[in-house]
Amino acid sequence: MNTLAQEIQAHINSHYPIIYLITQEEDQANLLIDQVLAGDERKKIEWNLGCGFVNYKSVNTINSWCSFTDALENLLLQDLEQHVIIIRDAHVALTEPLAVARLKMLVNKFFANEDAHVTIIMIGAQAYIPHELEKLITLFDLPLPNRDKINDILTKFAHVYEIEIEQEIKQRLNYALQGLSYQEILHLLMQSYQNDGAIDENDIPLIQQQKSQIIKKSGILEMIEVQDKFSDIGGLYTLKPWLEKKAKIIKNFTKAQQFGVEAPKGVLIAGMPGCGKSLTAKATAALFEMPLLKLDIGSIMGKYVGESEANMRKAIKVAEAVSPSVLWVDELEKAFVGIGQGNASSEVATRLFGFFLTWMQEKTSQVFVIATANDISNLPPELMRKGRFDEVFYVDFPALQERHEIFKVHLNKRNKMNHNISINELAEATENYSGADIESIIKEAIEESFIDNQAPLDTRRLRKVIKETHPLGEIMSHKVKEYKKRFEDMKIKSAS
Repeated sequence: MNTLAQEIQAHINSHYPIIYLITQEEDQANLLIDQVLAGDERKKIEWNLGCGFVNYKSVNTINSWCSFTDALENLLLQDLEQHVIIIRDAHVALTEPLAVARLKMLVNKFFANEDAHVTIIMIGAQAYIPHELEKLITLFDLPLPNRDKINDILTKFAHVYEIEIEQEIKQRLNYALQGLSYQEILHLLMQSYQNDGAIDENDIPLIQQQKSQIIKKSGILEMIEVQDKFSDIGGLYTLKPWLEKKAKIIKNFTKAQQFGVEAPKGVLIAGMPGCGKSLTAKATAALFEMPLLKLDIGSIMGKYVGESEANMRKAIKVAEAVSPSVLWVDELEKAFVGIGQGNASSEVATRLFGFFLTWMQEKTSQVFVIATANDISNLPPELMRKGRFDEVFYVDFPALQERHEIFKVHLNKRNKMNHNISINELAEATENYSGADIESIIKEAIEESFIDNQAPLDTRRLRKVIKETHPLGEIMSHKVKEYKKRFEDMKIKSAS
């Protein structure tokens, strides 16, 4: 019996009334329940939306109360003893207020009868816990397959279909399949097998592509295909060496761990829009040689009670399953807006904040978090102290030498660097321009050169575009001054 099954069994033996299994894979939930209840002689009945009450093993219909509210009313009228009641689609069933009230009454009825020994096991794709039942429910997340489990799946698949998977390919497949459910892994392996009757290195791009789609469909995380290189970052002379040190630890983590080094937690990068925060997140994933997962903060917020917290748990669960990985949390300040204001949205933000803080403090998985934000002055100070992120950096508009480097990076990237371009002159002419402003100038100048009979790009043309461009530092001058003052007062380390 695995550790999770032992823990659930211990709770059942201690007469915890409601066990709630969070999973989308009912087959795996059934296997776990069978394992936990092996040798348990109590009568087992099941309720589901489609059939009402059925016998758990034979699935023969007991009665057809498809309404959870009506089913509970019936249970309240019975003298239930020595029963296990399995409730499916719990996240849907518990949205009925009358059902919540009757379920609470039912549990209290069991408490009043010392001989009842009734356990309710709920299965739901997400956690939905009404406040009235918080003290009665114990949550258990069914984990996604780990490396050992994926290896077992690959071995069994190869045996069933009488194919051989090379050891090196098996290791690469194991890495590519992390973060997926049991059924998703089987479907991808079957799709790969159907293509040519084998599982080999030609199937890895297909698996990665389909995996990206599966993660994206969750609506919470997106797997970003990284094309940027670390050398594409111009400037940021303090931040880049810091990240390179972390890369050395991550790439040699087994040795580092043996030496006593803990897994790097992450970095919070705040500052001006267009100054390289997003590029740094992407380029860091390339430097670390890890997949990049982007967390959409807006999609976390749900309309039902407990949905936002469930979404956050799900996102972190996938990120940890895919680990080692980089988790990019963009616009972090939007996740925790309104903390302490005393309204409903504030309560949700406070719970999300608490969950995120605890995870950042205690996580041992190799998930390197890169949080980016424009303004962190309203974020709770607990988020920025040591122990959450390894460091907090502030990104300002690039200085002269940094602008010089940014021009070189973007011109070389487009094969447009030539002796007719004076990088020094262009850098001096772009004070208070962001990196995004400079890239936009180069793109527009190349476009004009093409229209002008594909004329060579030169300083004169670039200076002309610069003169016609209103940089972010000019457009948002008042906001920029506010940001700079706040970051100076907070004494945050400069990324440059």
